[in-house]
Amino acid sequence: MRTSLMPLAFLAIFTSISLPAHAETQNDRGIHCAAYYELLSVAGDQLDISRKQSSRAFYALLVHAGDTPKAQDDVAQKLVDLRKEIPGPMTPAGTAKLREKYDAECRVLLKAAWCEAYKDPGACGA
Repeated sequence: MRTSLMPLAFLAIFTSISLPAHAETQNDRGIHCAAYYELLSVAGDQLDISRKQSSRAFYALLVHAGDTPKAQDDVAQKLVDLRKEIPGPMTPAGTAKLREKYDAECRVLLKAAWCEAYKDPGACGA
């Protein structure tokens, strides 16, 4: 019985393409969520998160994304993009729809980023 190397070649190509794409997606999510929390810090205290906590969350996610000049520029651009999604003043009421859209996704990513940035044993546990 003779096996073809063609399936292995496709697997190798797929793996080499999908792993960097996955990493890029993870980095993009970190940039997006860093901008999201920075926007919340600009908007001020929310019902469940203070301006200071939002600012610390922004920093944790920026560190998680690499904290390079490029990452900082990407966060700044994403911040501008996210601001366009707020239909009025940046108040807790004005950010409500934005929070509905992004809060759950960004909270999950924040847990790992917080642990990494602040070396917080409480955040790093199971």
